[in-house]
Amino acid sequence: MYQDDEAKRSSANQMAMVLVILVILACGGAWYFFLRDAQPPAPSEPIPSLPQEEPTLPAQPLPAEPVPEPVPEPELPPQPEPTPTPQPEVPEPDPLPNLNDSDEFAKEQLNAISDGMQFGQAVEDNNLIRRFVVFVDNLAGGEVMRQQGPFTPLSDDFKALELNGKLYLDPEGYRRFDQYAEFLYRLDETQLRDHFMLAEPLLEQAFQELGYGAGQFRGSIVDGIDELLAAPEYDAPLELVSHSVNYQFADPSIENLTDAQKLMIRMGPDNARKIKSLLRRFKAALNE
Repeated sequence: MYQDDEAKRSSANQMAMVLVILVILACGGAWYFFLRDAQPPAPSEPIPSLPQEEPTLPAQPLPAEPVPEPVPEPELPPQPEPTPTPQPEVPEPDPLPNLNDSDEFAKEQLNAISDGMQFGQAVEDNNLIRRFVVFVDNLAGGEVMRQQGPFTPLSDDFKALELNGKLYLDPEGYRRFDQYAEFLYRLDETQLRDHFMLAEPLLEQAFQELGYGAGQFRGSIVDGIDELLAAPEYDAPLELVSHSVNYQFADPSIENLTDAQKLMIRMGPDNARKIKSLLRRFKAALNE
């Protein structure tokens, strides 16, 4: 009985001792890990470098690797020459007619630039090229050739209006020029220039018949244009004086103008501005 108790106590003491040792080990282990995390790690010592051995050359040189021969590029078949793109052929202009037979040609040019506008009986139907050249020649000098020009004579007479015992240029008379002014105003200056240049050799020929040298007609055209552009414009009624069957402007500064400039005044300011518009545009087109 005693021995059993002793044995039990001895077994209990051993168990207690085992528990105490386990507790100590557990606490000691925890303390070790705690101290390890709290303290900085000790610097690691550098690893001593090992002595490097110098490379030893082989006793016999290594055989050189063979360099591959370049592979020749395959020859391409000869390429055909590029075929040039054919350029569109510009048709040659029809040869100009003889000056004596140029009326149909002149009318064709007028129809082309009129673009369907009807100018009726406003131009003569014979010797148009020569008539136009004579008209321009006189116009450049300030004169108006009415009988031999390219335009048919006006059927209406010059009109005067009496008001308060004085005579004035009748605005109703401006209507005589409406058809001419409207026709000229609506012409396209570029087309007019192109057709003028087409007919210029015939115009030059007719101009030389008047005794002028070659290449002078275009200068005469410009002089005639400048003469008409210099005509003053008046919107107020213009007083006239009667001399027998003729009328003159009462203002000497107007009466002393050239016939060409007075003709522009008799057309009325609206018609004069329309004609001047075309003249400016045509002159600019000639200089392009």
